[in-house]
Amino acid sequence: MLGLKTKITQDITPERYPLEMEKPKNIVDFFAHMLSKREYLIPLVAAQYQFPNHYYGLTSAALLEDLFVDAAINFKNQEYLDLQMERPERTTDKNLTTDAKGEKGWDYKYEGQNYSHKVGAKIQSIALLWDATFILPADQTYSYPSPIVMVLSNYKNKNANLLLGSKKIQLTSISNYRNKAIEAGQSIIVARRVSGHNWQLLEVIEIGNDIKNVTQVLNLEDAWKMMTKFWSRDISANEIEIFITKKSKYLQEIKSFSEELTKVEIDFVALPGVYLFPKESLQKVRVVKNNRAILLPTEKVLEFTKSAFDANNFTYLPNWYSCYATNRSVDLYLVQRAEYDRLNSAARN
Repeated sequence: MLGLKTKITQDITPERYPLEMEKPKNIVDFFAHMLSKREYLIPLVAAQYQFPNHYYGLTSAALLEDLFVDAAINFKNQEYLDLQMERPERTTDKNLTTDAKGEKGWDYKYEGQNYSHKVGAKIQSIALLWDATFILPADQTYSYPSPIVMVLSNYKNKNANLLLGSKKIQLTSISNYRNKAIEAGQSIIVARRVSGHNWQLLEVIEIGNDIKNVTQVLNLEDAWKMMTKFWSRDISANEIEIFITKKSKYLQEIKSFSEELTKVEIDFVALPGVYLFPKESLQKVRVVKNNRAILLPTEKVLEFTKSAFDANNFTYLPNWYSCYATNRSVDLYLVQRAEYDRLNSAARN
C-alpha cells in the first residue's frame, strides 16, 4: 500500500514510452533504466520500508528479492521483449505447473548469465552458502559460482557532509525524519545526483519554527507535486533525493548554490542502490562460517561496494518515499483473493 492520496494517484500511472528502446549495455544499465521510472522506483522503495516492519527478517528479505525480480521481469516484458531474463523455473512433463525450486548460487538469468540477488538495509555480511556442513579449505576461502547483485536500501553512514567549498553542513536523508521533530534553523534540500558524489541543489526549504513532523512543511501531496515538476524536465525518478540538514549558519550559501545549480559534494560512505559484484572478484575470497552458513564478511562487502561504485557497476535508488509510505505493505491474501474473484466473477461465468 503506497499511501498516495486519491487525487494524485493519476500521476503514478505508467508513462508512454517509445515502441523501441536502446538495449541496455549490461544488467546494471537495465536496472538503471527500470529505476528511472517512478512506477517501478516508488513501489520498491515503499516495500523496503514496509516489509522489514511487517515480516520476520529472512521472510522480509526473501519477499524483497522476489518483488525486485518480479518488477524487473515486468519491466523487461514491457520495454525489452527480445531481452532474456528469467528465473530458474522448470515446467513439469505435462506442462501444467512450474516448480520454482531455484538453483544454488543464482536467482535469475540475464542474457545467458546467472546472477545471485541479495538485499540489505545496511552493509553487513552476506550469506554465500546456506550449508553448515560445508568444509572450508585450510585457507578459509570460497569461490562463488556467479556474480552478485546487491540492493542496499539505506545510506552508509546515516549522516554525511554537504561540502560547499571549505564549508561543511551535516545532513541526512528525509527518511530518517519519518517520526522525528525538526528544529528552527534546519533546512530541507531537494538534490539531484549528477555522478559519483556530485550533486546539484534543486530546491531549499528553510525551517523557520520548531515542528513535530516533516509533513507540516512538506507533506506527500506537496512532495509529489515538486517531484512531478522535476520529472517533467526529464530528470529521472532515481536521480532526485530529499535531505534534511542540521542547524547551520550557512543557509544563504546553500540557497546560493541552489540558485546557481553549482555542483556540490555529499560524502556518504555508500548510497542506497544496486551494486554488482563481478564473479571474478568472488573467487577464492576469504569468508567466515557460522552454524548456518558461509558468509562474506562485512568488511569485504564494504570493499566490494566501494569497488562497484568506482567502476560504475552501480545505480542509485533514492529512498525519500519511505518517509511517506504507509506502515503496512500490501495484504498478500487480498492480492490472491482478487485473482480468485476475477476468475470466478459473474461477468466471466
